[in-house]
Amino acid sequence: MKPAEGAGRSALNLLSGQRVTKAYAIVCLLDTGNERSPAEGMEFLLADGRSVLLSCATDWSLEVAEGAWPELPDWCWPAESWAHEEIERIGAPGLDKVVRISGIHNSVGELSGALLEFPSAFLEVRAGAAVTWEITPKPQC
Repeated sequence: MKPAEGAGRSALNLLSGQRVTKAYAIVCLLDTGNERSPAEGMEFLLADGRSVLLSCATDWSLEVAEGAWPELPDWCWPAESWAHEEIERIGAPGLDKVVRISGIHNSVGELSGALLEFPSAFLEVRAGAAVTWEITPKPQC
């Protein structure tokens, strides 16, 4: 994983205008049966073969970096305890082209999330104890 050039807005530009083919949550595999752990990261696969990784920093800010798909990030250790889980809908028609992206900042001005606009919906990604996301369909006119 290579950190994105610059911080905040310039790092988010890695996704701006890009066609997304799939997105994956990066999760730790728990030893407690079928329990799913919270996502520690979200990796977007781009049509040009690159990937972009959004993850939580230790201070709960949002880190943006070039991904290393299909490899897991270096912080996934031991690697056999981590997995990519496909996020449904992202990459499907209407959720496949990032029209616009803007950063969400916390009370001290750190990047803590991102709002991605797709043709048919908004995707809000937030960092904290885990990476969370919500897809909100755009109103139909």
